[in-house]
Order: sequence, then structure tokens, then C-alpha cells
Amino acid sequence: MSQAEFKIIDQKVGLLGATALTVGNAVAITMFLLPAHLLADGAGPSIALAAAMTAIPTVFSILLMLQLGGAMPAAGGGYVYASRLISPFWGFVLPWVSIPAVWLGIVYTGYGFAEYIRFFLPLEVPLGAITLAIPALSIEFWIWVGIVPFLLLNLLGIRFVTGIQFALVAVIIFGMLLFILPGAAAVDTANYTPMFPEGYGPFIVAMISLFIGMYGFGLALNIGEEIEDPIKNIPRVIALSTVIGVSLMVGAVVVAVGALDWTRWAGSEAGISVVALEFLPWWGAAVVALAAIVGALTTINTIYVNFSRLVMRAARDEIFPTSLANVHDRFDSPNRAILLIGVPPLFLVPLAGPESLLDPVVLSIVLSLSLLLSIVFLAIAAYRLPKVFPQRYEHSFYRLPRPLLYFAAAGGVIVPSIFWILLMTEHPYVGAGVLAWLVLGYPVYRYRVYRYDERGVDLRSRMKFLHDHERDAAATDE
Repeated sequence: MSQAEFKIIDQKVGLLGATALTVGNAVAITMFLLPAHLLADGAGPSIALAAAMTAIPTVFSILLMLQLGGAMPAAGGGYVYASRLISPFWGFVLPWVSIPAVWLGIVYTGYGFAEYIRFFLPLEVPLGAITLAIPALSIEFWIWVGIVPFLLLNLLGIRFVTGIQFALVAVIIFGMLLFILPGAAAVDTANYTPMFPEGYGPFIVAMISLFIGMYGFGLALNIGEEIEDPIKNIPRVIALSTVIGVSLMVGAVVVAVGALDWTRWAGSEAGISVVALEFLPWWGAAVVALAAIVGALTTINTIYVNFSRLVMRAARDEIFPTSLANVHDRFDSPNRAILLIGVPPLFLVPLAGPESLLDPVVLSIVLSLSLLLSIVFLAIAAYRLPKVFPQRYEHSFYRLPRPLLYFAAAGGVIVPSIFWILLMTEHPYVGAGVLAWLVLGYPVYRYRVYRYDERGVDLRSRMKFLHDHERDAAATDE
């Protein structure tokens, strides 16, 4: 597929729209769903410290995102940076590892949606002379209810999705502030002790699991092609969404642990809302639960947006099947890439549950490992940016001084690698499974390159250069 043969997405979103998408992607169900499950696994009050510690890799990843996003805006930016600035194979690896991790991530997010929906159920609704009874129903049913509508909505294009996201993000922010501000006054510092009731192992798992939400700010990199004035707005979107998102997510976990003894809500469904009942009236706890529900929906929504662009961009290079680069003529959506991201999770839903193969903590770990790998790729790409595309670095809207750039790149490799090693000591089989999938990608990549070599097409060469419209979007040519 030549550059002239694929369709570029023409719909654009502005600064506020892209910020709403990114905040909704980052301020996810993670901080509502995982704390109670991590408490049940023995993390205890250390989940508050774990939430705060996630800021360390977040600082490095945000600096790297600001630099790369301001220098090379593109659809599927993560793939572009890895393939152009590291090597074609590592560009292939990013979507190869991300796709199955995202399938599990959608199920994980849908599980959080289902858990908080059931906070309101069973429910009786009076309708005149009759009463409509809504039963709790199964977790699986509500997961499908959460993930199917947004799969369909994303097929209608990013402007439609962004309009919905504005309203949903407003609900999340209001609900989280309603929990954090009154909750801060109810905090009892005695609830933070003992910090590590079952040792440091559960704390390590908690820190890495809670990191999922912190990586959500990278959405702006993958929708760069669809942001107005991307050179200036991508860094602005990342900065704005980070300030809003980190404050809300860390604040919610710290307040939850301090406001109620952890043994009273460990393992409970809708755990944050259970805590909210301690210092808010019933309607306040209901608003917090609603914010969690909406948080799940915004995350599901933006997962489709985020990773479909990653797949679409890889398909434009033909390292993935070219049909996945298709953009719908009417709705301007990468419809086939969206279906690849959204359909397989529907068949994984029956495997989800607290006592099943795909329990929420395991799902979060798989997704976290994939995201940590992405940060390592960003770090190496940012380190090589001044050498491979020197003018893009020099004329970037947001340019890190070289010493700070190299420091951020070093941190972006070292900290995620430490997290990987620590997690392997606690869940070796999960980590080994992710590594095995990564290794399996090499023969798949080699086979794809070999088949195109037979046709006289050098895929590796194609994956080293930017497309014309990507060069035009930059501040200056190479």
C-alpha cells in the first residue's frame, strides 16, 4: 500500500476536546476498582503509598511524551516513534504486544463498570400502578452492557465520541471532588498503619497495578493526526490532563485508605463507594459510584480510540494487514482497526471474575506490563530523536535540554525495568506469558518481511521514514 492509497482521517478535535478524551482515558476505573481487590490481596494501607509512587514513572513518561509529541505528531505515535527512532522490529512489537493486553484491558474495565452498576442493584422503579424490578444480574451481562455500545459509537468517528466524552468527564471530576474534599476531613492517620500488613510483595503488585491509569495520558500521542495544530496542542493536552488526572487519582486512593479502616472494605464490591458512605449521605455515595461507572465508560471509549490508531498506523506500513488501515468514507473512523480491538474481548468476558482465570488484579498486571514496555520504547526513541531527526528536536514546540532529555530517557528505561523485575518475583507466570508472546512476535515479523521481500517490497526501509503528511505536520522538514 503506497502512501497515496490510504485515507487520512480528516476530522479534528481541539485542545479542550483532546484534553477531555485524555482525562477520560487516564482517570479510569482503575482507582475505583482496584483498591478493594488489592486490599484483599494483602496490600493494606500501602495502596495509598503505591498510588503516590506511581508518580515516579509518570514524571519520566510525561517528559518523554511532551518531547516526542511536540516534535513528531502522527496517528499511532507510539508505533511511529518505535519504528522510526529505534528499529522496524520494535515498532512491530508495540502493537503486537499491546493488542492482546488491550483485549484483557477492555474486559478489566468492563468488570469495574459492572461492579459499580451492581452497587445500585437490585432496584425497584415505580411506574404508575406497577413497579419495575431491575435485578442485579450477572457480572458478565453488565460487562457486555458496558463495552458493546462504545464499540459501536467509535465506529461513528472521533467528533461524535468527543462530544459524549465532554459530558462524561464532567461527571467524573464532580464525583471525585465530592469524594476527595469531604473525605480529606474524615481521614484518620491511624488507618495508614500498619502500612505493610503482609510484607512488601503485595505493595509491589499494588504499585504496578495502579500505574495503569497513569499511562493514560499517552492518548494524545496516538491521535496526533486528529488534533488541531498538533505541534502546539499535543504537549498542552498532555500537561493539562496530567495535572488534572494525577491529582484526582492519587487523592482518591489516599483519602479512601485514610477515611475507613482497610479491613472493613477489603474485597468489597464498589469499594470506594462503601468508603464514601462513612462520611457522605447515601446520595453522595451514589454520585461517587456514578463517577466510577462513568470512569469505566470513558476508559472503554478511549481504549477504542487510542489503540485502533496504533493498529491503523502499523497497517499503513503493511507490517500489519493492510485492510486494518481502512478509514470509513462517511464516518472517518478506522472501522476495521476498531473492530479488531473491540470484538475479541466480547468472547473473553465469560472468563472474567474475582475467582476466575481473569481476575481484576491479573488483568491489570498484564496491561501494566504492556504499558511499562511502551515507556521503555518512548525513552529510547526520545534519546535517539536528536540524532535521527535533529531538526525536529531543535525546532520542537516543547524541547527538553539535552541533559534533561537524557536523564528522562534513562529514567524511562530504568524505572519500568525495575517494575518489571519486581513484578516477575511476585507473578512470574504472568510476566513469563507476556515475554513469551513478545518472543513469538519475532518469527511473525520475519515472515511478514520475507513475504514482502518476495514481492520486491522492503518493509523495513518503509518503516524507517515518515509519510508525507507526517512530515508536513512537523514544524520543519528534516
